[in-house]
Amino acid sequence: MPPKPAAVSPAEFAQALANVDAAIAPGFTQLKAADTPKKLSAALDAAAEGARSAADAFERVAPPETAISAASSLRNALVELPGDLDGLSTAASKNKVCTAASGVPEASKLGGLSALRDAAAALAAVDPAYKVGTFAPAAQDEPSRQGSTGQLSGGQRGGLGELTVKNESGAEDALVKLTNGDKTVREIYVRGGDETTVKGIPDGTLTAYYATGTDWDGDAKKFTRSCAFQKFDETLSYETTRTQYTTYSLTLYTIAGGNATISDIPPDQFPS
Repeated sequence: MPPKPAAVSPAEFAQALANVDAAIAPGFTQLKAADTPKKLSAALDAAAEGARSAADAFERVAPPETAISAASSLRNALVELPGDLDGLSTAASKNKVCTAASGVPEASKLGGLSALRDAAAALAAVDPAYKVGTFAPAAQDEPSRQGSTGQLSGGQRGGLGELTVKNESGAEDALVKLTNGDKTVREIYVRGGDETTVKGIPDGTLTAYYATGTDWDGDAKKFTRSCAFQKFDETLSYETTRTQYTTYSLTLYTIAGGNATISDIPPDQFPS
């Protein structure tokens, strides 16, 4: 049986803890900035890989005698954390968690991260120089926000066209976006079960997209959970003459006898 490695000095142990953070923190930095499910999943994968690397390296560290118990708790947390992060990454890859606004709260409640915060507190109680988990967000509740039915600010004006949107897709709210090429003409928020009519749509051949989901981040104009993205296959042709103007009605779900088809699109194809 090989001899038990000698305990490292307090300064060396503090550096080992700093190395743990250095391995995991970049993934959490990416996580806090993620604005799409794909970026969220990639950030969680990076954090999980960092946690695995940190766990392997920390397993070889013999802590000072006063820190043995707390160090053991940290080892256990580092073993648990990667699997938790992998699970959340899978949820993001399936568009169940869509941006950092929900991803960070979800991550904050992971068992491995909670255990890591507890271990960090125990280590700091042994010696304030023993700092670890500085990247870890405090436990927080998931947001649950909802917008108001109607058109959002911005877009283009100058026409007489009208669009009525009926959201019959169930409990989920929707964001409808009309574009003309790469320019946004209108953005319309419609709560589940609501309908609204917007006026003043300019002439042109417009493409209609819509996103559905829960927890509306009004600043980012995105749903942060259960997000899905669609595009109407046929364009909307608006034309105003001296005697008439164009009106359209869109219903956000498939109806018997409906004459508009839609296609699912990946999140990165939904216009920003």
